[in-house]
Amino acid sequence: MARGDQSELDRLVPQWHFREIHRIPVAGTVDDVMRAVYATTWAEAPLARLLVAITRADVSAERRIVSDYLRESGEVVPSGDEEFLFAGVQSMDDIPRPPGTISEIVRECADPGILKIGMNVRYAGGILSTETRIFATDDRTRRKFAPYWLFIRWGSGATRASMLRAIRGRVLREASAA
Repeated sequence: MARGDQSELDRLVPQWHFREIHRIPVAGTVDDVMRAVYATTWAEAPLARLLVAITRADVSAERRIVSDYLRESGEVVPSGDEEFLFAGVQSMDDIPRPPGTISEIVRECADPGILKIGMNVRYAGGILSTETRIFATDDRTRRKFAPYWLFIRWGSGATRASMLRAIRGRVLREASAA
């Protein structure tokens, strides 16, 4: 569970080379907002759907962004009531993945050629946020990944912002229907 300003993402990926944060105010209880985080579908975030469709991922309208898509893309890490936490590992040199769970690799692996990825969706203090952190285990991997990050950063950011707006929209719709 997150404590104060510290999130579980701070424990999973305390250092990073690449980072992106998006925030949006949302009026609602932690339960209502986090329920919307898990229930929001691609149909509710058309820009995110369009941008992710480029990767040929399954972004069918009824699929839930967090509950379906992200859970298939890496490992969901237990993180308490106010935060969804995702861990991923990417090899830049087609080396075999080190042994262990993805979250163990992200927390402990120092093998060269690995990108450690952490991403959260968190609701605290009336702010819904998402943060992505990527840590390269060596300088060569960091330099190799940097041009890709520059290329995808705009689309990644637009995807995250669209997702947050869709979640806020769901919270507002559900509150007005109650």
